[in-house]
Amino acid sequence: MSKGPWKKKNLLVADALRDEGDPEVELTEEEDTPVETTTPVPAQPVAPPAAPASFSMTAVDLQAMVAAAVTAAQAGNTALAQAVTKGIADAREPIPENKFAPDVSDFNPLGERAHPRPALKCEMFYGSIDPKTKAVSRTYPLLQEDLTAAEIVALNTLEPQNTHITLHDGATIKFAIVPEHDPATDELRRLILCVPQSVIGKGSALKNMLPGLVRIVAQVTGHDYSALSRDDLAWFMAEHRAKRYVRVREVVAA
Repeated sequence: MSKGPWKKKNLLVADALRDEGDPEVELTEEEDTPVETTTPVPAQPVAPPAAPASFSMTAVDLQAMVAAAVTAAQAGNTALAQAVTKGIADAREPIPENKFAPDVSDFNPLGERAHPRPALKCEMFYGSIDPKTKAVSRTYPLLQEDLTAAEIVALNTLEPQNTHITLHDGATIKFAIVPEHDPATDELRRLILCVPQSVIGKGSALKNMLPGLVRIVAQVTGHDYSALSRDDLAWFMAEHRAKRYVRVREVVAA
């Protein structure tokens, strides 16, 4: 290895020290090797203690912990941020896991999981009959997903007929239930609930005078399904799911 100017200078200093009578000072070739330096390992962050099971967290406490987690994350201290986040999760009251949601709603008070709504027995529409041509028009579809369990049960009990119903304002109008069959199989495909065009037409204010579907069925058939007990509703729904579109619950002798 070639010796640079600094090496020569050190040798001169060593010679001078020897001249002064210091025999212990000696520069060896090993001193030409650079000294390795090591970077100290930073201390690992200490995670905050886990919150006890009975810990009660206030809104102020939660805000403080969230702020600490954000600060730690911004500073690059991932371990501390995760520890604080876990502390927040542990401090919150546990929410019971609902693995089997009953899916109870206004559409089905019994819950879709245990008592799914039956299907409509066929397509159904609000419509009208042209007084001159007698042509039947389908104006508004009655969609399965928009109907309550009681409405579906009620509609499934309807049969073709011509009758009258009373509006909310007390006026009486013609009401016809018109069937449409499959031309190949003659199976029932649709039922059109026909009212005068002046009632069902676009922009007509009289549409708001129509009773609800369950009330219309009650006027037509005499069977009111609006106040069924939970047990009766469950029975009707089961029968209609099996495509037995009964109007009255069978009474079983004790």
